Amino acid sequence: MSDNASGARYFTRPGEGVQAVYNLKDATPYAELGYEEVDEAAYQASLPAPDAPA
Repeated sequence: MSDNASGARYFTRPGEGVQAVYNLKDATPYAELGYEEVDEAAYQASLPAPDAPA
């Protein structure tokens, strides 16, 4: 995955939220635990709009 400006990499698994992990060199442990890496744009798109009613 390419580097992004924040330095974070984002991981999720079904039924869970997204975890932002900083300064990660090897994502193997996350993959072994069933996490899938998502890019920052996908993560941002999954967030509710700031003006959306709760």
